[in-house]
Amino acid sequence: MMAFSMARRAAAVPLLLVNGTYKSTVSTYLDSAILQHQLQKLNEHNSLKGRHSNHRSTLEVPIFWFIHNEPILLDKHYQAKALSNMVVVVQSDDDSWESHLQCNGRPILWDLRKPVKAAIAATAEYVSGLLPPHLVYSHAHETAIEDWTWSVGCNPSAVTSEGSQLSEFQQDVIARNYIITSVEESIQVINSAIQQLVIERTTEKGFKIFKAHESKMVEKYNAVVSLWRRVSAMSKGLRYGDAVKLMSMLEDASNGFSSAVNSTISSLHPVQCTRERKVDVQLDLTTLPAFLAVFLLLWFLLRPRRPKPKIN
Repeated sequence: MMAFSMARRAAAVPLLLVNGTYKSTVSTYLDSAILQHQLQKLNEHNSLKGRHSNHRSTLEVPIFWFIHNEPILLDKHYQAKALSNMVVVVQSDDDSWESHLQCNGRPILWDLRKPVKAAIAATAEYVSGLLPPHLVYSHAHETAIEDWTWSVGCNPSAVTSEGSQLSEFQQDVIARNYIITSVEESIQVINSAIQQLVIERTTEKGFKIFKAHESKMVEKYNAVVSLWRRVSAMSKGLRYGDAVKLMSMLEDASNGFSSAVNSTISSLHPVQCTRERKVDVQLDLTTLPAFLAVFLLLWFLLRPRRPKPKIN
C-alpha cells in the first residue's frame, strides 16, 4: 500500500536496560502524521465514512489495521494510536518484543502478534477521550506528563498489565465525558438561541406575534431545564448509565427550543419588512445649478441650426 510505504521509517532508538545502561536498537516504525495524510489523500471523497455514519444511533470508527512480517510500531513506541479522524493499528510476527518500558526490574515484553489490547485502548481514546491512568496534567508545566505511580489496574490503558477489558471506573469516566460534552453542547445551543432573542428589535406590531409563540418557547425551554436537573440528579447519585440514556432526549429538546426561537424570529421579520418599510426621498438643492449648467450646454451643442442659403 502506498500510504504504508511512504510512512515507513527507520531510526536508532535508545533503550534503557534494567541495569541502568543504554543500548541503541534500530526500530522500524510508521510515522502516524504521514500515514494519516496519505490515507486522507486516498479518501478525498469522504469514503472513510460508511453507510451509517450519519445515523444517530451509531458511531463508525475508521480503523486501519496494518499487518507486516517484520516487527513494526507506530511513532517508534506504539502498537496502536488514536488520530484525529481514525485509529491505526500495526501487527507483526514477533511474540516477545522488548518494549521501552520496565516493571519490577524486568523489561515489559509485547506480543506484536496480538495488538488487541492496544487497539481497544486507542479506540476508547478516539471515541470518548479515555486516556491512560499514568497521564496526568501538570499545572507547573501546563501540559500532560507521565506519572507511573498511577499505572495500575488490569485494563487496556495500563501498560503494566495484560487486561483487555475496560474497568467499571473507566466506563464511568467514559459516561461522564459523554454527559459533560452533551450538557455543554446543550447549553451552547440554548444560549445562542436566547442571544438571538436578545438582539432582536422589538416593535409594537410584532408584540402580538411574539405572544402567540411565547408559550411554545417557554414549554421547550422548561423541557430542557427539566432534563438538565434530571441529569444532574442522576450524576450526583453515580447513575451515569441512566444519565447517558437521556443525552439524545436532551439534544432533541435543545434543538426544539432553538427551532422555536428561529420560527418566532422568522414570523417577526415579514411584519418589519412589509408594514414598516419607508422610502425617504430627499432633494439636494445644491445640485440644481450644476444640473441646469449641463442642460444648457447640451442644448447649445445639440440645438437645430438653420441652413444657410447658397449664393452662386
